[in-house]
Amino acid sequence: MSSFKEDLSAEESRLEQVSSEVVQFALSNGADECELNIGAVKGLSVSCRDQDVENIEFNRDNGMSITVYKDKRSGVVSTNDLSKESIREAVLSAINLAKYSDPDPCSGLADKELICNSFRDLNLVFENNVDADYAASKALELDKMAEEQKVEGIKKSDGSSFSSYLYTTVIANSNGFNKARSASSVSADITLLGESDGKMQRASSSSIARALEDIYSPQKILDEAFEKTLLKLNSRKLNTGKYNVIFTRSAVQSLWGNFSSAISGGTIYRNRSFLCNSLGKQVLSDKVTIYEDPFVLKGLGSRNFDSDGVRVCASDIVKDGMLEQYLLSVYSARKLGLQSNGHASGTHNWYISFKDATYSFDELLSKVGEGVVVTGLMGQGIDLVSGNYSRGAEGYYFKDGKFVHSVDGITIAGNLRDMFLNMEAMADDFDERYKVQTGSIFIPDMTISGN
Repeated sequence: MSSFKEDLSAEESRLEQVSSEVVQFALSNGADECELNIGAVKGLSVSCRDQDVENIEFNRDNGMSITVYKDKRSGVVSTNDLSKESIREAVLSAINLAKYSDPDPCSGLADKELICNSFRDLNLVFENNVDADYAASKALELDKMAEEQKVEGIKKSDGSSFSSYLYTTVIANSNGFNKARSASSVSADITLLGESDGKMQRASSSSIARALEDIYSPQKILDEAFEKTLLKLNSRKLNTGKYNVIFTRSAVQSLWGNFSSAISGGTIYRNRSFLCNSLGKQVLSDKVTIYEDPFVLKGLGSRNFDSDGVRVCASDIVKDGMLEQYLLSVYSARKLGLQSNGHASGTHNWYISFKDATYSFDELLSKVGEGVVVTGLMGQGIDLVSGNYSRGAEGYYFKDGKFVHSVDGITIAGNLRDMFLNMEAMADDFDERYKVQTGSIFIPDMTISGN
């Protein structure tokens, strides 16, 4: 472990030194300000099919994006060649490009008082010791177990994979910020094919974690894949009408993604969101609070600073349904006359809570009584400007709190504003595999188009 840590520290120091030299070179050649982002990744992925290794991919890439500012004009150049000569050519090209861009009073670096200067150990890096042989053995294990267990209704495995990566990012600018951040990632997944009455269905299960020891066991991954695939068999459409809808913990992730996009500073200042001018107003049911914590150990959304070098903090995004803040980068904050809150890299770890309205999943089914559980969504029928929502869906119909039959070929329609305000209850079936910690969520009286 000490050798791994020492090697990683040396590589981070090397990239920080490269970053420092780039910034100084840009300033000495006429730039008023300079910022850059270096991204480095190394790792591998092995995929299997029909109990044989199908593909082995090794990855070792570097890239740098350089932005220079001159008289409030900006030039941006990217390069995958980190040799000194190539980097200097990129910097000079960026300076030259800046001469021809339009001035923008909102451009430039983060104010020094916003820059992160305190760094917590978030436990994001692990020496996972995954080589091609190990990754192949784990992917093959999933594939073989799926075949050996011979679950009725499951035709075969449609492929499995195992991956391990180490990512290193450096953010640096001429305001004195220069910091590397590394994180490891390990994942395993399998896709199964099910068949009933000549109709095929496909479903997948996966596990992702920072540390190898936290990956789900092969049997746990398979059990979920079996359950999801079998649940889709013998599906049929519903009659068009109004239904109570429960979005499962995985399906509801897309709704929270829609919400974060709608309150993103870039979307707001461009007037491309139905939640423009909503700061301090009710945007969700008054039962709902969204708490964001960037400092969760091993968290998939954990960090000390965003891509502007601005420090992040734990805070409420929404409190009792009221929007507390937009998700702001330095640039979007200036466009809105506000101050960056460390969201140039997007969201961090979100925790969704429902006041006096959280149940077990079975209790939620019983409480709702009858309706549709949505397990998957497809299509791109979302207009953030109006909030209009229309997406294909699959899942199952339930009555008296019990499964009746699987459902596919339906479309759910509504408006995101209404959907967010009408969220009525949540299950406590949280899933640590997601950056957004949420249970399944119940929204009443949604329009479903079917037969």
